[in-house]
Amino acid sequence: METKKQEEKKMQYIICRVCGYIETADKADQPCPACGFPKTVWTEYTPRKLNPTRKRLLDLHLHPIAVHFPIAGSALTVGLPILGLLVPYSLSYRLFDFAMMVCLVMPLLVLVGAISGYIGGKLRYKTTTAPVLKFKIYLSIVYFILTVIQAYVAYAYTVHAGNALIIAVLGVLASVSAAILGKKGSHLFAGLFGPYVQG
Repeated sequence: METKKQEEKKMQYIICRVCGYIETADKADQPCPACGFPKTVWTEYTPRKLNPTRKRLLDLHLHPIAVHFPIAGSALTVGLPILGLLVPYSLSYRLFDFAMMVCLVMPLLVLVGAISGYIGGKLRYKTTTAPVLKFKIYLSIVYFILTVIQAYVAYAYTVHAGNALIIAVLGVLASVSAAILGKKGSHLFAGLFGPYVQG
């Protein structure tokens, strides 16, 4: 009877040249389940060997999950204040209150995303001093500072018609930071010219 390690060693993989989806070689006669292109897109692929503990932690996908919350929050801190300026007061004050609550939790969400990214970088690359990783760390700090300023304005003055545009502008700057961080993350995932980035 073969051990699990021997089975894994024997198992072969294929990768889709269009979208970068990785599959076991026994599915080579089927179209890519991710992009739907025919079986001609498959090519052989050899996965990098990872320490089992590192692999288990990376397979949790903590960073990709964690970063979705601040991205959504940043978008809300743009949309809610602007919408609050466009609707009647009976609804606007509720939108402003909701915007204030989102602003107050944003620094924590960004911090969780940044810490999970730092840990993920350490696990995957064993370093955080590579150029793209350093850039992501610096931009995460900028993103965090923007959300702290936004939270301070929301807490000290509440969100109202008089400062809604300030909150929204800070939200736009935070959203741009989040978008650049996401783009740099896709570069780390598939390289600057990889199919995932190009698609």
